[in-house]
Amino acid sequence: MMLFLINNPVIAFALLVAIGFTVFMGAKVVEEIKMNQLLARKHQQMRVKGEKTGFRFRLAGLTSATLAPIALVAIMVVAGLNPTMTKNDDVIKIRTANDIRQIYLDFSEKLNVNYSGNILTPRTALDGMEMDFMTTTGTNVLTGSEKGYTSSGSDDYSTTNTQVIGVDEMDNVLTDGKYIYAINENQVQISIAYTVDQGPSVLSLYKTFDYSSEACSGEQFYPTGLYVDEERLIVIGNQYLYNCEYYSTEPSVDGDVMIDRYMPYWYSQSSHIKVLVFDKASDFTLQDEYRMNGYFTGTRKIDNDLYIVTNNYIPLNDEEANIDDYLSTYSVNGVEVKARYEDIVYIDGTTPNSFTTFYGINLDTTEIDVETILGDSGYNLYVSNDNIYLVGEVYYFWPLANMIRVDEPVYDYKTAILKISIDNGSVEFSKFGKISGHPLDQFAMDEYEGNLRITTTTGWWGESINNRLYVLNKDLEVVSVLENLGKVSERIQSTRFVGEYAYLVTFLQTDPFYVINLSDPQNPFVEGELEIPGFSSYLQPLNENFMLGIGFGDSKGGTQGLKISVYDITDKSNPVIFDEVIFDYALFGWASSSATYEHKDLLVSLAKGIIALPFSVYEETEAGYSYNSGILVYNFDFENGFSLNGYVKHAENTQDNIYVYKAKFISDYFYTISNKYIKVSTIVDTETILYSTNLKVE
Repeated sequence: MMLFLINNPVIAFALLVAIGFTVFMGAKVVEEIKMNQLLARKHQQMRVKGEKTGFRFRLAGLTSATLAPIALVAIMVVAGLNPTMTKNDDVIKIRTANDIRQIYLDFSEKLNVNYSGNILTPRTALDGMEMDFMTTTGTNVLTGSEKGYTSSGSDDYSTTNTQVIGVDEMDNVLTDGKYIYAINENQVQISIAYTVDQGPSVLSLYKTFDYSSEACSGEQFYPTGLYVDEERLIVIGNQYLYNCEYYSTEPSVDGDVMIDRYMPYWYSQSSHIKVLVFDKASDFTLQDEYRMNGYFTGTRKIDNDLYIVTNNYIPLNDEEANIDDYLSTYSVNGVEVKARYEDIVYIDGTTPNSFTTFYGINLDTTEIDVETILGDSGYNLYVSNDNIYLVGEVYYFWPLANMIRVDEPVYDYKTAILKISIDNGSVEFSKFGKISGHPLDQFAMDEYEGNLRITTTTGWWGESINNRLYVLNKDLEVVSVLENLGKVSERIQSTRFVGEYAYLVTFLQTDPFYVINLSDPQNPFVEGELEIPGFSSYLQPLNENFMLGIGFGDSKGGTQGLKISVYDITDKSNPVIFDEVIFDYALFGWASSSATYEHKDLLVSLAKGIIALPFSVYEETEAGYSYNSGILVYNFDFENGFSLNGYVKHAENTQDNIYVYKAKFISDYFYTISNKYIKVSTIVDTETILYSTNLKVE
């Protein structure tokens, strides 16, 4: 309540006035009562019958006048505390660089009054340095015409495991039914994996794009993700800007040339983002190249439209810094375009030390639409078919702190939600909302019938922890909130929204699995609950009646080992475990899977009847410790549950540190990808390797 009054000085002032007026009017009431008592005694002495009706009216009037201001302020406070009263009135338009400077100074002044730390120091002062237009070099290992692999691939193949149907997410390994595309260190490798004529026997490395990793060359490029469709291969990566310092001159290998050596002692992360588009019809020739300055925040692809979110830090603590150099800038095939100040907006309360930019790229026409926001860079991205939601933080400062000296900092912060509408490559700022707590990941958010549903956690331990589920309308106004989900000290470990239901897992020592009914957005409620040891860090619906969970078993509050569970949610009021597998550390050694935190590493195909995920094991042996990495494959159906198909390894007890990290299928064949090999087997018998190709080409 005190923080509410601090953050709402108008209401606080009105309350002070009301209290003062009430005290004054209260004194008048007391005086009226005393006067009436004296008058009554005089009437008794004079044996005159007094009239009480007038006094009662006067007393009632004075009392009403006394209580009215308090009642009015109470209504204002209740309205202010009601979360459904949130308004989107915090957007400030910008016209010039001076506007940004002033916003920064105002925010800094509030920050210095309310907080002793300094969160405005930029992470880099190198953003804005110009880089030459980079051409992509590729190395052909084999060509399709030389090997006769001109036939088409299969239409039956696995795609990326994504959150939203129709919204593609970039990945490090992809297939289109003929080729397998993989990022391997600083290379993008294309392997022929399957053709209709020759099946998987064609497996071989076809083409390699090798990018420089020389820090001080100015030409380095680090690929981080891929998209592929019928027409294109899209490579997205970072180009770092290193601050390199000369330290020696040494002879070349043959001794004829002296070479200067430089030491990269500091760099700005993701100073530029590159998007390279290759044309599949012309044997993967570079078709278009896009560049955006700043840090990479996230990306999605919908049909032929690519969306990229970046963040560019501004060194506003340097008075000589030219803000023009840090404006959001992009180029298409070398033609550069810079954002205009009048197209930038600021979200009041967010840290004004960076530009967050949303790009919509039409891959057919190379047209780009841009929306830039001054404020918090955001840390969590969710994208539906119609909107981008970026979650960050927004600060609330004591508006009276500049006038009233306080010993302790008085401020609060909430989760800020930016909503950007998207349509055929266009991007436009839509709404801004505020809620309490922090969402765990992208799966903590979901858009359904125009509403945004989101789960958050506040606090760190004990009774201070509060897990909430919010429903917000299309204007990001709170429609309802369900609070205190889970038991004391439990935090949200995973969330999955499916239609009118949300499935939530919290954890401390047991695994409460909650089924939350959202059919009435204004009145959500917990319909069912299941309590079992351990927890699921990732949930994925198999159909409307079964939910897959990937996580950990429990051992007295610690993790017992990898756990794969299937929840039967047919009866929403009574969820039960249908089947589960636990890899106990005592039996399997220290085992882990990237699928516990990276959903794109999980392969689920009900049509093929398999669930596959990376699985690595460290085991103690007589000689020390051994390491094995592979893909764990289970057959699964809704009658028999899990049955082990195989554990596909590319090497056993090796010193080469071979890490198997992805699985794909094409037709009836099962492909596993490591940092050294692609190997193929059948889905029926995944452990028997039929063909293999080496990806380490020197």
